[in-house]
Amino acid sequence: MTTHNYIASVIVPAHNEAAVIGRLLGVLSSLIASGRLDVVVACNGCTDATAEIAGKHGARVVHTDVSSKIAALNAGDRAALAFPRIYVDADVVFTEKTLLDLIAVLSRGDVMCAAPPVRVDLTGRSLPLRAYFSIWTREPYLKEGYVGSGIYGISEAGRQRFTEFPKVIADDRYIKDLYARSERNVVDTEPFTVQAPRTIASLYKRRIRISRGNLEIDLHPEFSKLAGSRDRHAPWWTSVVKNPLLIPGAVMYAVVNALAKVAARRQIRERQRLDWARDETIRA
Repeated sequence: MTTHNYIASVIVPAHNEAAVIGRLLGVLSSLIASGRLDVVVACNGCTDATAEIAGKHGARVVHTDVSSKIAALNAGDRAALAFPRIYVDADVVFTEKTLLDLIAVLSRGDVMCAAPPVRVDLTGRSLPLRAYFSIWTREPYLKEGYVGSGIYGISEAGRQRFTEFPKVIADDRYIKDLYARSERNVVDTEPFTVQAPRTIASLYKRRIRISRGNLEIDLHPEFSKLAGSRDRHAPWWTSVVKNPLLIPGAVMYAVVNALAKVAARRQIRERQRLDWARDETIRA
């Protein structure tokens, strides 16, 4: 039997991510080359050079013909060789230190699920988009065991909590709800960066997807009765009460989210299919 000295496995679900996969794997290159990190890129329905780029960076590549993030997560999970498991979207940006700190926390034994703090890159974005994210970045839940937006990790013990990723839109919400607040951690380390949408239309589409994913889990008892109880956070408008200068952002935030929830409910009611949906405006 072959033995490895991996400190963790990183699983990257990827659908035509040639524009960004090299940036992500470049950060991991020294850890891959040293044999310390097991990296699996799960290509699903790829028709571009994602697999070739991943292979050149030393990642192992698995393939599935199904264009589905969940199919990719499960394929990558089956191929992974080590724990903790770190699940990463191809378009996020983080440092080697961020990853190592995340792995260290998950290797202690007292934390089952963890993620780094998140930073939103708003470079070149319009005033309405900046207004929206002036509220989102102040959401209380971001500092209270937050899991989502592109990277999270699960310990070996935590991975025993489920067999495979179910067919849901919001995999991060599903994972968060598996663990009680005391079992999750926002790691005190350098934040990872996500790109804000470049247009209001792309923001709106993203919020519809998020709302639909949350509704999907809330509407299914098999997801809503998991081990983790629902977190109770301060309302999002708490920051606005403390700082009235945020009122324009609050209006933008409330309107976009309200419209997105209405659209998400309609999609569910009409049983509209939702395949791998992503923001192409941030992958130029």
